[in-house]
Formats: sequence, structure tokens, C-alpha cells
Amino acid sequence: MRFSDVLSEGVITVGGIGTIVAVCLVALVLVMEVIPLFRGATVDLLSERDVPWQAGQIVHFELNEYQTMGWLLTRDGTLQTIRLTPPSEEGKTTGSLAGGASFEVVQETKLASGTEITSISTSTGKPDIVLGFADGSVRTGELRFETTFIDPIEIKDWFTEQAGGISSAKLKSPGDTAIFKDGVVQLTSQGQYRFQKLVPTLDDPIEVSDTPIALVDHLPQESNASGLGAKEKVFVVLTGDKQLKLGVVTEKKSLLSGKVKRSSQVYDLPVADRLKEPAFVLIAGLGNNVLAADADGHLARFSIRDYDDIQLAEEVDLLPDSEAKLTKCDWILGRETLFCGDSEGNCSGWFQIRLEDRQDDTFADRESSDGFALVKTHQFPAGPAAVTSFGASSRSRMFLVGYESGTCSLFHMTTEKHVADIEVPGDEPVQLARIAPRDDGLLLESGGKIAHYALSPGFPDITLTALFFPVWYEGYAEPLNMWQSSSSKIEDELKFSLFPLISGTFKATFYSMLFGAPLALLAAIYTSEFATRRTRTVVKPAVEMMASLPSVVLGFVAALVFAPIVEQIIPACLASVFVVPFMVLLGGFLWQLLPHRLSLRIQPYRLLFLLPMLLAGIYFAYLLGPLVESWLFLGDIKYWLVHPEEGTGLGGWLLILLPASALAMLAFDGYGLGGYWRSRVARLPRSLFSLIGFVKFLVLVLATLLLAIAVGSLFDFVGWDPRGSYIGEYDQRNSMIVGFVMGFAVIPIIYTIADDALSTVPAHLRSASLGCGATPWQTTLRIVIPTAMSGLFSALMIGLGRVTGETMIVLMAGGNTPIEDWNLFNGFRTLSTNIAIELPEAVQGSSHYRVLFLSALVLFLLTFLINTVAEVVRLYFRRRAVQL
Repeated sequence: MRFSDVLSEGVITVGGIGTIVAVCLVALVLVMEVIPLFRGATVDLLSERDVPWQAGQIVHFELNEYQTMGWLLTRDGTLQTIRLTPPSEEGKTTGSLAGGASFEVVQETKLASGTEITSISTSTGKPDIVLGFADGSVRTGELRFETTFIDPIEIKDWFTEQAGGISSAKLKSPGDTAIFKDGVVQLTSQGQYRFQKLVPTLDDPIEVSDTPIALVDHLPQESNASGLGAKEKVFVVLTGDKQLKLGVVTEKKSLLSGKVKRSSQVYDLPVADRLKEPAFVLIAGLGNNVLAADADGHLARFSIRDYDDIQLAEEVDLLPDSEAKLTKCDWILGRETLFCGDSEGNCSGWFQIRLEDRQDDTFADRESSDGFALVKTHQFPAGPAAVTSFGASSRSRMFLVGYESGTCSLFHMTTEKHVADIEVPGDEPVQLARIAPRDDGLLLESGGKIAHYALSPGFPDITLTALFFPVWYEGYAEPLNMWQSSSSKIEDELKFSLFPLISGTFKATFYSMLFGAPLALLAAIYTSEFATRRTRTVVKPAVEMMASLPSVVLGFVAALVFAPIVEQIIPACLASVFVVPFMVLLGGFLWQLLPHRLSLRIQPYRLLFLLPMLLAGIYFAYLLGPLVESWLFLGDIKYWLVHPEEGTGLGGWLLILLPASALAMLAFDGYGLGGYWRSRVARLPRSLFSLIGFVKFLVLVLATLLLAIAVGSLFDFVGWDPRGSYIGEYDQRNSMIVGFVMGFAVIPIIYTIADDALSTVPAHLRSASLGCGATPWQTTLRIVIPTAMSGLFSALMIGLGRVTGETMIVLMAGGNTPIEDWNLFNGFRTLSTNIAIELPEAVQGSSHYRVLFLSALVLFLLTFLINTVAEVVRLYFRRRAVQL
């Protein structure tokens, strides 16, 4: 016996400690995955090189995604493909530094002859370009890096044939590069030889003006555009005579011959009164607007939806109340958000919103002919000097700003995060700023030298503000909390706000506990205190068997069976919430009207007596459904929900005011009317007493209904409509369905623990209460429940934890929509559901992946906090029970 006790104690101790250790390890794993989200960026100088061009000669310079080569375009039309030699190789060209890294010319091509390139337009992350020339012509084309993998034997043979060529021994270690034919070959970490070369294509010139093209911008072509039908290339130019012109190039490909027929059309843009000489011209990413801005910050937006009727949509001051000059104005990735930098070092982000979507009158004074307005949505800390250069990332919303003081700052547009500061050697103005295509490097030109940096930006798209507070995303009229972790294009903003998921978790918990907790507790009270032993031996195992139903089965039934049925009888379901309890209570009062001898004789079967009342309540609710819909919801509740301008909001108010009115009347009866009434009718005969009680019940029900109608009518009269708050547009898979099914799933847990807690109340407490003349209900309410309160509270908290972590029911029946409203008829997405859906598809180590672990950590902390508070409350109730 002693051995058994010691063994049991040891097993329990080890199990308890093991559970604590396991929970701590889970928390540690979550924390370790989340910590990198909040680490800062690192920037390391790799090399410093002389610029491979002369002052005023360069038109544009770009890197490839592996930072091994790039292309350089000069004003005379010369295109050079260059290799970035690593610092370990000695410089071999004129621009090299002793013992440092340099640029090595791989190939040189003449793109244009007989005229000078005066302007160029490229697009972040796209290979297409548009060139403007001194003779007033424009040429469209592409400069694309083409990647292939070369057989090692071909590499060896080619190097062997090249007299005086670079030995293949140079390609010994992963990352080594060498010139191969007309490109650069690199040995990858997988032992493959990756070959890249620059493939330029340029279309025929398009005559636009008789004067040089001063500025040009274009709308990039989608890489996945269909080959059928006509394609358009759109560009805008500023000519030497200060005219803004829009060019449209149409390409039609013959299905038979495969030949491409090109035609072009040039349109003049109207004059803007406030716009002086434009310093920047830009086309928006959707191809519906042209922007032109001068050095004073005056911007004109032209609507080009109809080429034959181009209109001035609005004029905006980018530098209000400032004497600064606009020095940089360009798009970030996606061409929806406009970056503006000025001579005082200020940086801001602007994009277009629809004015009618604003909930306030902030922009009521904006004059716009098309209903849209360009507004400042992001403001960044001022820099140390004037902005002299700008570079946008081709895969994220990061951008690089160079200042006249020789410093650079790296920002993230969406989150407004200050990612890093970079000091450029020499303290000269930064003339060129580029972010490598993979966001893993920086290239900065200052004082005739180019500094090459290795970049590890961390996770600039994740901040505490972006996770838990509203962020102003592109295209939205105001800051919002949103979750959208995937998109069809890399240009789209990803949204990682946890607030809708936390809101959905609380929403699921609230509606599920609202349905399940009262039923479970009342059932436990009945079986523990009022039911016969025989009834209890049947009811309790039956309820506990409900816990064996898998969540996936309940979710499947809810989504495919309950949801479609409820959608057809929404008013009846809403009416049943009130009619069914009324009929059950009515049955209780009718029981009291029975003769005393009869009620004593059929006392063991009183549950069966209430069953017809329950069925009658369901039937009456079904019959009342169409009447309620006709009376309160314009005959169609779905139509009523989405048209708040029609009908009244009384029906919506009754949903919340009827329970509140019932509680108010219950309090009035318990603390006011009840004491007064009992003192006067206590000595009446039982039959008369029951009859008066029945009449009082009907009067209180009528008063409850009238009070709810009166208050609801008052709210509706003053213009408070509940539509758009806790009720709104109806979705088939919604909170009401989840609340019912998940409440059904949590009832067995709460019921079992609550019943056990009530059963452990000492019998002598009941006997003492009954001996003093209290009724069984008074004994239960004032003695048993307070004594068992710690156990009842534990049952609720365990049920709460079950609901909070539930996944499959919410996934299948909750609509799976990450929104933050409390609409009873709309869906939601919880933290646990979001993890189950998206973690298998998340790229390991990505922002999305780590935010999902952060979601798990938030859920862990929420449950830990709730359980801690619950334990404190439970101990308080336990001390109170001991005092009894």
C-alpha cells in the first residue's frame, strides 16, 4: 500500500512537472520564432569603386538580381554590360581601385546613333524601358537579363579556346563569377553554372515633337499579358517647348503570319493654370492618370481614361505651407504610391483615394472632377539635408533616400518604418541610390565613387503599430486593420494586422458562450438539484456523450446542413430565441396551476410535461417567422439588412433590447415587486397564489415587450440604426451558426464539471436550508450555487478555453473572413483558424511565417492571461465557500 502511494505520488509529480516544462518549451519555441521580426537591419560595406562613367554622361544604371553584373546606358546611346569584379580580384579597367573591386565591361552595344538620349523611363521590377531623344522621338523596348544554366564541359571548352582568357579555375568556389561569351557565368552553391546575359530589344522610333524630349515616363507592360488581341504601350513626355503629350502605341499580331503591326497616336494634355514648368511627369500604375509636378510642389493630375477627352482632374500642392523645393518625385513598387522628397529633407507618400468612401469631411474641400483625390498618407522623419536621390525596391515597399549631406536612409512606405541609416564615404551628395532586386544589397554613388553594401533588412513590413493599429493601405480611403497575407502580384501590399483575428477570436468566444454557457449551467443545476436519480443517470451520460462528437463533424454538419436551412428561416430562428424560453417558462407556471395532489403524483415526470411546451415553442416560432419578417423587416430580412435607408431599425434593436428588458424586469421583480407581492399573497390558497403568479408573469412579459419596443422606437427616432453594427449583411456561414454549433460542442464540458461541482456541496448545507423552511429553488440559488461557485467558474473557464482554441468548427462554419465587426450575421476568422489555414503554405522564415507564430504566441498569452485571472477568481470563491 505504501509502495502504491509513493508510486502514485511520483507519477503525478513527474506528470505535473513535465506538463509545465512542455508548456514552457512551447512558449520558448514561439518566442524564438517571433524575436527576428523585431530585430533591426544590418548594412555592411562590401567595396568601394570608381564610377565607370564621366560626369554628366550617364543616363541610367541597373543591377541584376544576383549583384554580379549590370547595365549602363550613356547619353550617346552606348549600352554597356558590365561585371562587378569582387574585391579579391585586381582591377583591370580604367575605373578600378588598387587592390579593390571594379567594373569590367562584358559587352558594348550601340542602341542609338545620330542623336542623343535626353531622358529615360524605367519601371521598378520590370525590364521595359522608354527612351526620349534629342530629335523629339521616343523608342520603347526592353533590357532583360536572360538566365540559363551551362554544361560544365561547355564552360571548360570555351575557356580553353580563349587565348589569354580567364581560367576556369576562377570558378572554384560558390559565388565566383567570370565573363563567358557575351555574359557572366557564376558557380552556384548547388554546383551549377548559372549564365546571365543582357538581351536588349528596341522598337522603331515614334515621332512625338520637333524639340528634344525633356522628360518621359511610361506604363509598364504586364509580363503575363495575353498574346491575343491588341496591346497598348502608353507613355507621357515633356517636350523641349514645355508641352505635355501622351503617346499610345498599339500592337496587333496576326494569327496567320505572326507579324506585328504597330501604330501610334499622340495626344496633347490640357494646360494646368497653377503648374509652372514641370520637373516630373509620371503615369499611374492603373493607366488612368498622368501626374505632372513642378519644382514648387504644384501637381496636376490628368484623367486619361478617355484619350479623346483628357481632362484636368485636380491640382494638388505637394509642399503646402513650405518654402522648400521638390527635388524628387517617383513611384515605389506598384506605381500607386508616389514618393515626394524636398530640399529640406522631408519625405512623404501620396496615393489616390475615392472621396465618397471617407467617413468624415477631412477632404470635403478638395476639388476633383472624377471623385478621386491624391492625398498624403505617409510622412517620414526629416533628413539632414536636401533629398538628392531615390531608389525603390523591386520586391517590397522599401525605398532608399540619398541626401546632399552624403547620408542615406532606408524606409518602408506602408509601415513608415525607419529601417536603417547609411553613411557614404566622402560626405559628398548622394547622386545615385539603388536597392538590389532581391533587397540584399545597396549601391550608392557619391563623390565619383560607388559604394556597394550588403543589406539584411530584417522584416520592415512588420511593426507593432502595423500589427495592432490601423494602417493606411493603398486604395483605401482611411487607415484600416486588415489581414491579407497573399496576392496574385508581387506589387500588391500584404497586410498583417492581427486585430481582425483577435476580434474574430473574441467574437467566436462571445457568441458561443452566450449560447452554450447558460444551457450547460442550467442543465447541471437541474440534474444535480431537481432531477430524480433515475433521470440523472440517463441525462448525464447522454450529455457527456455529446463531447465524443469530432469537431470536424460538427463543422461539416453546420456548414452543409444547418447553414442552408437557417438561411431560409432566419426570422423564425430569431423568433425562437425569445419564443422558446417563453414557452418553457409558461409551462413552469402552468405546472403550478395543476392541483396539488396531481402535481405531487406526476412529480417524477415533470420534465416530460415541459417537452410539449418546448416543441410548441419551436412550432410557434416557425409560424411567427413570416409575421415578424413582414412586420419588422420589410418582408425580406436580407434586403432590410443591406438597405439601412429603408424601413426602421426597430427589429434590430429588439434583438438586443428584449434580453436587456427581460433582465431589467427580472431585477425589478426580485428586488422591488417580488418582496411587496409575496408579503400580501403568501397566505392565499395555493391555487389562487399560482393563478396570481401566472398573471404576474404574463404582465411582466408584456411589460418587457413594451419596454423594448419603446426604447427601440426612441433610438430609431433619434436616428440610431443598428444596421452596420452588431447586425448587418447576412452571410450564410456566420456567427449565429458558429455560436450554436460551438455552443453545442462546449456544453458537455461545462455541464460535466459544473454538475460535479454542485454534487460535491455537502448535503448538510442543503438539509439545514430546507429545515429552515427554504424551498428547493431558494436552497439552490442561495446555498448550493455560492458554495460551488469556484467549481462553476472553473467549468466556464475550461469551456472558454475550449472555444478560444477551436479550429475546425470555425473554419468550416465561420465564413473564414478576417474582418473586425461584431455583426451577428457575418463571418470571422480566429487566430487558431488562421494558423491552421495559412501555416502549411507560408514560406519558412518569411514575414508571413513568423507572423503566424506571433499569432500563436498571442493566442497563448490570451489563454494564459484568462486562465490566470480565472484562477484568482476561483480561489476567491473558494475562500468564500469555506466561510460558509
